[in-house]
Amino acid sequence: MQTKTAKPRQSARDKALAMVHIAAKHQGLEQGGEDYRAWLQGLTGARSCRDLSDAQLIALAGKLKQAGLTDRKPLGGTGIDRPSPAQWRKLETLARQVGYANLLDTGFATWIKRVTGLDNPRFLTAQACSDAICGLQRWIDYRNKQG
Repeated sequence: MQTKTAKPRQSARDKALAMVHIAAKHQGLEQGGEDYRAWLQGLTGARSCRDLSDAQLIALAGKLKQAGLTDRKPLGGTGIDRPSPAQWRKLETLARQVGYANLLDTGFATWIKRVTGLDNPRFLTAQACSDAICGLQRWIDYRNKQG
């Protein structure tokens, strides 16, 4: 006769930590990397989740969830003319560098409409995504030259 063993319940701290790691992954940050630590320090003042109390970690997870960074689904479909996952990551990284929160930022959607004529980033084709990536890169280069 087999007995079922109950799964140990996940603590609130473990759930919050998982949410932080998911948000970091959605931001294109490698857990434990220098960019991840700088991102975490900017949000909390600590360079590691280990240095946060349970309450601080849970509050951070709530803040990230409220910002829509923990449960975001891919923006576009998977058809033949859709942007690749690498294009989406590059687009989001560049968008954050120019000051947009993420690809769901309304300001970013406005910029995409001005540049591509599409109402929403989720409608980007592979070529339009490439054009947007080039546009963001030119914008970054221009700002760097200005000092």
